[in-house]
Amino acid sequence: MKFKAIVLTLILSFFYPFTFLSRLHKNRITFISLEHDNLSKDFKILYEALAAEQSYELKTLLFKFKPTFLGNLRYGIACIRQLFIIQSSKLVILDYNNFVISKFPHRSKVKVLEVWHATGALKNFGNKVERDYEVKNYDYVIANSDFFKKIYAEAFNLPEKNVLVTGIPNNDKIFDSDFVDKTRKRLLEKYPFIENKTVITYAPTFRGRISTHFREVAIDLERVQKALGRDYIIIYKAHPLIPDSRYADVPNVLFIEDELISSIFCVSDVLITDYSAIAIDWMIFDKPVVAYVPDFKKYSMKPGLTIDYRTEFPGPLAFNEEELIQALQSCRDDGYKKKRDDFFKKTYQYRDGKSTARVIAMIHSIMNDVL
Repeated sequence: MKFKAIVLTLILSFFYPFTFLSRLHKNRITFISLEHDNLSKDFKILYEALAAEQSYELKTLLFKFKPTFLGNLRYGIACIRQLFIIQSSKLVILDYNNFVISKFPHRSKVKVLEVWHATGALKNFGNKVERDYEVKNYDYVIANSDFFKKIYAEAFNLPEKNVLVTGIPNNDKIFDSDFVDKTRKRLLEKYPFIENKTVITYAPTFRGRISTHFREVAIDLERVQKALGRDYIIIYKAHPLIPDSRYADVPNVLFIEDELISSIFCVSDVLITDYSAIAIDWMIFDKPVVAYVPDFKKYSMKPGLTIDYRTEFPGPLAFNEEELIQALQSCRDDGYKKKRDDFFKKTYQYRDGKSTARVIAMIHSIMNDVL
């Protein structure tokens, strides 16, 4: 990856001086993602809210990277396009780390806002982990609570005052009981066999890096389901960066690709995750969560964790499948409510479902040069 980064930097360096010849459009907002080829989650919510106001020129540069020769070629072309559209936009909104912005400083009148793709972070990321390039040149990032200010400031190389606690737009809907009820009804109609079952959703984060490939943690989901019995159903929601899950066709496990995890939460009784920030989203539902962490010793060292899992995680830790089964069987004797309450208070500044409005107000402030 380092060799590819060097080659890409040399290519982009040729084009970079010409970007200053492009005109800055003072009314332009550009959404850039190299992980999604369509508007999704926070991007979709913010784009639609801004489009409804009809106050700005909205642009998108959306691209999903694939680690193939053609994928790398397309990525290089997308990076060249980024160079020019960044320099011509008053505001650039990101949802992941961005190589071009980090490597090539933008005009002072261009502002970069990171709308990180998760509600928070339970694992180290950005500049807190070994990288092929330093993340920098961002102007602002949104966060869900004061707890994340220091974490995000270090990850994105920002002063803490530029980490703005607004809440996360994508979570507004799960604070809305009407959305939860309607989504639950829709999914029960779509999957009627899960009704009257204890629904366990397994949603882990990925392992590996983009340069080495992403992989799933090893788990025998069929064994877990059989041990629990017919009164339980397991839904498996793979991480978006896992293209071909090995568990897509496991008997007695419902593999769902075409629903957001926030929607699946509406029919779930228990969440199994690991180091994923979706554990933070799940707190809104105040239901049991189990961390299946067979690689805990290794993972807690590299990339490392932002909380003390043994004392702060709001549910039991399972280090093998036997412990996982036992933890799931004990969920009805819920002894973690206080831990969930404490974790919720730590990771949420707002519970009013109005985070989108706060982020839109912040965008107006940036566009009007008052932030």
